[in-house]
Amino acid sequence: ATVAALGEYWVGGGKGYANMVMVTLGTGVGGGVILDGKVYAGFNFAGAELGHTVIEKDGRKCSCGRRGCWEAYSSATGLIAMTKDKILEYREKGAHTLMEKLICGDLNRISGKTAFTAAKQNDTAGREVVDMYIDYLACGIANMINIFQPEVLSIGGGICHEGDYLLTPLKERVFKEIYTKDREPKTKLVIAELGNDAGIIGAASLGW
Repeated sequence: ATVAALGEYWVGGGKGYANMVMVTLGTGVGGGVILDGKVYAGFNFAGAELGHTVIEKDGRKCSCGRRGCWEAYSSATGLIAMTKDKILEYREKGAHTLMEKLICGDLNRISGKTAFTAAKQNDTAGREVVDMYIDYLACGIANMINIFQPEVLSIGGGICHEGDYLLTPLKERVFKEIYTKDREPKTKLVIAELGNDAGIIGAASLGW
C-alpha cells in the first residue's frame, strides 16, 4: 500500500500535491501516507496501518486480533461478510433477495460485486448492504482526512471499479463528517488512476 501511494503520488492522482493519503481496499484495508513529499513510516516502519483503526468498538473480529477495525468493515472481506449476513437475515424471514439468485443459493459464491450488482437492479437487500458498506467506508475516510488533512485522498482496489456508483454517495457522506466541512479548499477524494500497477510504479520510483 505504501508503494502504491508512491506510485499515485509520482504519476497518478496525487501528482503535483505534497500531501496525500492512499487507501487500498482489497482483502484488507491498506494505507500509504505522503507528508510534505515524504513517505510517513513511523519510528518502527509500521506507520500508516490505516485499516487497523477501530471504527466500531467491540465490533467484528479483525485478522489482527482486535475487534471493530476499519478493515473488518471496508475491505472486500468485510463486504463479503456483510453480504452473507444480509442473505442469511432474509432467508430467516423467508424473504426474496436478488443476491440469493446471483449466488445460486451458494454462500461460497459471494463476491465483493454481489451486493453492488443487486443494488443496481433495485434489490432492497443489496441496497441495504451497499449503504452500510459506504457508511463504514466514509467513516474511516473522514477519520483519515481529519487526522492528516491531505490535499488528495486516493482510493484503490477492486471495489473502485464501481466508479461513480461508489464515489458519489461516498463523497456526500465524507464531506458531511470532516472537520473542515465548512472550509475551502477541501481534500480531493478520488479513485486511484494507476490500478493494479500503482505498487509496481511506486516501487520503481524508489530507484529513479
